[in-house]
Formats: sequence, structure tokens, C-alpha cells
Amino acid sequence: MKSFRRVFVFAAVLALVGLALGGAAAQAGTSLPLSGCTSATDWPMFGHDPGRSFSSPDACIGTAGAATLRPKWFFNTSAPVTAQPVVAGGTLYVGDFTGKFHALNAADGTERWSFDIHKYDNDHADYSAISDSAAFTTIHGRHFVVFGGGATLFVLDADHNGALVSLQCLDRVDTTCQGLSGYTTEIESSPVLVPNGNGAQDILVGTDVNEHDPSGPTGLYDVTLAPDGSLTPKWQFDPETGITNSVATTGHALPPAQPAPGSEHGCGDVWSSPTVVGGLAVFGTGNCDQPNEVTSTATKHVESTFAVHVSDGSLAWQATPHTPYTCDASGNCSGLDLDFGATANALPAAAGAAVGEGGKDGIYHAYNSDGTPAWQTQVATASDIGGMIGSTAVGKLGALHNNDPAVFAATAIPVSDIDPQSSIQNDLQNPNQAFGVHAIDAVTHKVVWDAPAGPAYGAAVYNNGVVFVPDTFTDSLMAFDADTGAILRVQPLDAPPSSPVAISGNSLYMGAGTTEGGASVTSDPTALLTDPSGSAFGALAGFGGVWGFTTTP
Repeated sequence: MKSFRRVFVFAAVLALVGLALGGAAAQAGTSLPLSGCTSATDWPMFGHDPGRSFSSPDACIGTAGAATLRPKWFFNTSAPVTAQPVVAGGTLYVGDFTGKFHALNAADGTERWSFDIHKYDNDHADYSAISDSAAFTTIHGRHFVVFGGGATLFVLDADHNGALVSLQCLDRVDTTCQGLSGYTTEIESSPVLVPNGNGAQDILVGTDVNEHDPSGPTGLYDVTLAPDGSLTPKWQFDPETGITNSVATTGHALPPAQPAPGSEHGCGDVWSSPTVVGGLAVFGTGNCDQPNEVTSTATKHVESTFAVHVSDGSLAWQATPHTPYTCDASGNCSGLDLDFGATANALPAAAGAAVGEGGKDGIYHAYNSDGTPAWQTQVATASDIGGMIGSTAVGKLGALHNNDPAVFAATAIPVSDIDPQSSIQNDLQNPNQAFGVHAIDAVTHKVVWDAPAGPAYGAAVYNNGVVFVPDTFTDSLMAFDADTGAILRVQPLDAPPSSPVAISGNSLYMGAGTTEGGASVTSDPTALLTDPSGSAFGALAGFGGVWGFTTTP
């Protein structure tokens, strides 16, 4: 379950964390000299690269530059933007909750062009029309932008004002993606592109139905992008059934179209974005509160990390580190609903593991290439609305910690909606696990610092000794010293952010706005305390946009 907010615990969270961000922000405002930036690289996809490092190789910012962070422009979308922007060739690409995809001039924020998905996709969305990040790629000199909108995968021509090149509907009940299935199929997973020979590329992306029962199939899809921009489905892996659909295995590359929902139970949700590691696509799965799962095996395919072969979609391994959330036919449930929705990271050799993924259990799980556990480190309290909902970044510590590689995590609400008493008890016994930002030494596998920040739903990003985190509860962008956890800068925003920053040279770009539909906090201030659904920020649906920041003095 992807609950974005349970704001009735907000006061408790702040008391546990003990934030003093006002003073930190004032101290961080001191102007420091910063040398010029001679070069800037692109940020072409969610997490920067297929291994999802969430790290930029640019060395233009650093701790001195982070302290001089200032806005250079703001583009108002009048809607939340939770996607991480893509930056390529001086243009920024990002979609908003209303279903409009924007291409902006990275220098000044002016709009070059936009594309509205609703002419082609009218699947109603539980969270937003576009919440995933795009991917930018070049094939034989042509520039394409790939993203998911509703239940459709879109390919746009970046060289010709975003002209539609091709699309593929991934709703297998309503194959027109016009909202006729009676439930929501969404692409919240951000696509990753990998070479497939002869100029073609594999697009890997997940789908989910937000546990709707009954439903059609969900899972991880591989769709081939040809040099001319056309799309051809290659395979689909269905976590609920464990079946790989491909021409070789089932005679078809997509699950068969269905006249009505009913064959599955919403137990194969993939809102995690796939990571490519050594020929494998690694991703997480959500929870399942339905007693009638399709799979009859003892091992259920929920709340797990999966690895499938990119070549054919066959299962390589599955890791299920805790007992999943389950419900019986009478509605009696056990467990905490601890999805793996964050994105996995390829890890450096010094980490003693090939790949790692954080979960809502508050634990970062590292695995060997064959899926056997390598190590695990708990950084936050387990919570159905907490832990690592946003993804982790791979960077390095400084001289205080031997310049070891590190994993940086931003964590969400440390009070469980399902079992608040146990989570609060853990917060009191382990107060650092209620903090919002954490650093793990990837060599020693120990937590080396925890920073007093509010809950965050966006990914942490590392760059040249600095960790950037969108603080969802204080409506700010925070910058931390990667070696010590010291706050370098707190930059106020216009709306609660869940968008991670994208870095290019000495500039940063991010979206702002996070919401669920629900009670209006502006018309009813008590909604913050009385709305247990956690949707009291529904009135903020009209707020949001895209920020450009610079560190040039």
C-alpha cells in the first residue's frame, strides 16, 4: 500500500525527531566562495543510471557550493510534481499529476513544449496521471523521451517538439487505456533503458493496480524500442503468478487481454523502479491484503525483492526477508504492510554485495548476485507509512570514515498506522531510527550518522560530498555533509516535495507538490488531526511545480 500521508502523527514525529531546522537554515545562509564549473553532465533517467546510483559524477557543487544554494527559476504547473526531472542537452523533462509532460529550458525554466496524455490515455489514476520519471535516450542520432502516463508507455521525439512517436497500453483489461476496466492500472515505476543490439533498446518498467481485487495482471514489462521509435513487447513477468509471458514461454509477449477483471487479486504490484545489475533486472513488490492469491505455493510473491533475466524475463531469484502482511477471509490481518517500493541500487565491490534495496521495514537489505543475503542494516522504525519509501543513494563518506562507499537513506513516518504503539515504543528506545536521514558505511555495514530531518518520501541524492533530500513535511530541500550529517542548507519550497533532485554541473532541479485526494486542510484546519485517512493535504492538489537552483555565487 502506497499511503503518502498519515498527518495525524505529524506532531508526534516532530517531537520524536526534535527538529531545529530554523536555526540550521539561518546558519547555512553564509555566502562562501565557489570556483566556476567548467563542465556539466546530463541526468538521463530516474536514479541517474541503470544501476540507480542516485549520484552525479559532477564535481561542481561540494559542501561549499551547497551552502550557497539559491533558486534561479520556478515553473508553475499548478499541480504536484513528484517525478525526478531528467536533464539532457540543456533541456529538462518532467510530468505532472494532471497528465501534462513538460520540456523546459534548463537555463531559465521557460517551456519549450508540452504533451498532454489524455488524448491517448484516460485511465483514472489513484495517485496521479504522471508520477514516474522519464528516461532520455539517443538511437542513431535521434533523441527520444520515454515515460509512463496512466497505464500507457509513451515515446516522444525530443527533437521535434515532443511529437508522439509511439505508445503501448499496458492495461490488459481495457487495452485502449480509456478507463473502461473499472479499476486503475498505473505506471508509477520509472523506466530504465538498456542496449538490446542493432541500436534497439529494452525499456523495463513496472505496473500496479493498488491491490485492487479482482484485477488484471501487473508486473514488470520489457518493451523493445527500435531505432525508428516503434515499440514491440518482449516479455512480462507477473509476480502474483510467477509466470513469465513471452513468445518462447507462453506464445505471447503480453498477458492475454481479458474482457473483465477477475483473474488476479492485486498481489503483484510493482511500483518499484527496476535496476539493472549484471544482466538482471532487480525490483521490489508491494503487499497483498487479499486472502485468495493466485499462487498456491508457500512462498508468496509479495513484499519481496525480485531479480529476473533481462534477456528473457525468467526468474533468477526472489528474496522475502520478512513475513508478509496477510489477511484471511474474515478480514483479520497480521503483519505491518511493509512493501518494497523503493528502488534497488547496484553496489560497489567494496560493499561485499551486488545489489541492495531498502523497504518500509526500515532495513537496507544487501544481496549477493545469486540473491543470497549478504548483510542488512536497520536505519529506521518499521512502518506501513514509513521506512524507505523513497529510494537510497550510493556515494561515499569523507576522511572521517576512510572515504568508504556509503548508502544514504531518507525515511518516512516512523509511526505505524497499523501498530502505532509498537512503533512509538521502538522510536523511544531507538530515537535515531525516528530521524529522517541516515548514512550506512557500505564497508562496515554500520550506521555512521542520523540527521534530524522530517519524514521524506523522495529519494536521497549524492553529489561530491553532499546528500540532498526533499523534506516532505517541512516543505524544503535539505543538504547534508555526507561525512558528518551536518546540515549545510535548508531551502524552503512552495509545497511539500517528494521529487528527488537531478544534478547537472552546479545546478539542481526538482519538483514540488505531494498530495492525495481528501479533506481540505485549508477549509478545515482540524483535518490535520481528525482525518485518519491521512489525506488532509488534498487541497494542495493545485500547488506544485518545478524548481531550478544554482550554486553560482
